[in-house]
Amino acid sequence: MFRLLLSIVIGWVLGQERKRHDKSGGGSRTLAIVSLASCLIAILTLQISIVINPETFNFSRMMAYCIVGISFLCSAVIHPTKNTLEGTTTASLIWGCVPISFAIGLGFYFYGIISAVLVYLILESKYWKLS
Repeated sequence: MFRLLLSIVIGWVLGQERKRHDKSGGGSRTLAIVSLASCLIAILTLQISIVINPETFNFSRMMAYCIVGISFLCSAVIHPTKNTLEGTTTASLIWGCVPISFAIGLGFYFYGIISAVLVYLILESKYWKLS
């Protein structure tokens, strides 16, 4: 339960950063759900690997197909405008929440939390005044 809640909190915080600065499609609810689902898939992958012999079933495919599915979702967030593409950062963030949540779901809390903090800093760096 802790892993699921931690991944929800991470997704929600990252989504709040997006909502606070612009009205992008990747808000707190979207990223919380993506994070929860990704974490759950990682947990299920672990549990299935215990029950089913890994020699007869490649359980890592579940996580691989999750990345493919999220990539499809991310493609819907990106849209062209007059001279540029909009939504690429939001799509990257949605896609980036998946491996962060995988790390949490697999029990690699340090890597998941550090990655989330780094992503948050990258998002915030757009608004830093360096001069």
